[in-house]
Amino acid sequence: MIAQQPPPPAREAIEKGRESAAERARAMGPELKALRDEMKAQVGEMRALIDKKVDEAGRKAMTYAIWGAVGVFALMVLASVLGGVIVALLFRRNRA
Repeated sequence: MIAQQPPPPAREAIEKGRESAAERARAMGPELKALRDEMKAQVGEMRALIDKKVDEAGRKAMTYAIWGAVGVFALMVLASVLGGVIVALLFRRNRA
């Protein structure tokens, strides 16, 4: 028969696990810092892109609003001129 080794006491196993976990955490520290810095840079780039798109959309909306106002003004002038012509023709017809 194969002689089995008795399992180490629970406290000893917990201490070894704790030590190895602490070592792994210390080893991951620089990697996590590099990952955090990279994510921070990507978030900064994304914010800059969003700000740029918002500015472009605002400029485009302002342009459309101005052209819309110009169009409405032109329609009002055209309607006024046409209305005046129609009224003048009606008065001329009634006098003749």
